Amino acid sequence: LSLCNKNFQKINNYSSNAKHNLLVDVCLAAKHEGQSITRDYPKYRATYVDSPSEMCTML
Repeated sequence: LSLCNKNFQKINNYSSNAKHNLLVDVCLAAKHEGQSITRDYPKYRATYVDSPSEMCTML
């Protein structure tokens, strides 16, 4: 997901296609991030079992 300033400057404000593409990119990034959290959570939970903030540590 490339969300740097130079990419935002290239987006035409009147282009619904550009807006939809950005939304798709954000949704795909969230999906992959969620999958990595689900995949890696058992390892982090085992490592930080006594930590009340294990989810924050994992993120």
